[in-house]
Amino acid sequence: MAMTARSLDRFPLIRTQNAEEMCAAFERIYAKPALRLAAQIKRVDVAVNHYQAKDLAIAYTRYGADIAAVYPENTFTLQIFPVRGRGEVTIDRVSRPLDSRHGIVVSPETSFAVKLNARYEHFVLVIKTQALTGKLSALTGATIRDPLRFDPVRDDRRPAANVLRTHFFFLIDTLSTCEAPLQKAVLAEFEQALMVMFLHANPHNYSHLLERDVPDAAPRQVRQAEEYMEANAWRAIALEELAEVTGVSALSLFQAFRRTRGHSPSRFLARLRSPLGST
Repeated sequence: MAMTARSLDRFPLIRTQNAEEMCAAFERIYAKPALRLAAQIKRVDVAVNHYQAKDLAIAYTRYGADIAAVYPENTFTLQIFPVRGRGEVTIDRVSRPLDSRHGIVVSPETSFAVKLNARYEHFVLVIKTQALTGKLSALTGATIRDPLRFDPVRDDRRPAANVLRTHFFFLIDTLSTCEAPLQKAVLAEFEQALMVMFLHANPHNYSHLLERDVPDAAPRQVRQAEEYMEANAWRAIALEELAEVTGVSALSLFQAFRRTRGHSPSRFLARLRSPLGST
């Protein structure tokens, strides 16, 4: 992926050579790490950029020094996408590499430790777990009782993992280079799409619900969804709304749309918003 040295520069959080200032900045957006620097290292050279949406955030970090840190348990779910340098992450006493081919997924209420070299840079996708759980429930129609637990290993051999990565970096590029502010409805729906992709891309304790066969929604339920989108096309529409209006899971609704209409609900909504949508 082509990337500028300071991606997301329009959203600076901190530039510092002070390790304590760096830790304080991380505490504001995720959790304060316990940091350890080698004895010969007198300073860091940190750049952190941070874009905050409603239910997720994207951060870019460069450390500029060999560091080791321990992050405490937190309520967020996150995925780390290294882009330069090398490191190592330890979760549940198992160590795994961090580099451009190996990232990691961290479940909520999970601590982890990292060792990173001075060239290391990464992006992090941070998602509110409550919102992610709500999306899973809307997709499957199931009640999610147990906390979400993800396999920490990112497997880029999975097509869904590549879809998530492609869309994640597309959003980063768009936010970094687009001169005009993006419409709030567009950003909200892209945020929703990323959460759905995240659930499909990363195996978890409810993956079987996403992989099972589901019955199609009835024609009347497809029409209910269309009428609701027609009435609310001016704003972002959440999956949870369509599931509540129609009384079926989003997966059932998507399947019925593709079978009876030849496109997804999101494509139907895009056509409504298009100047050509009425022709």
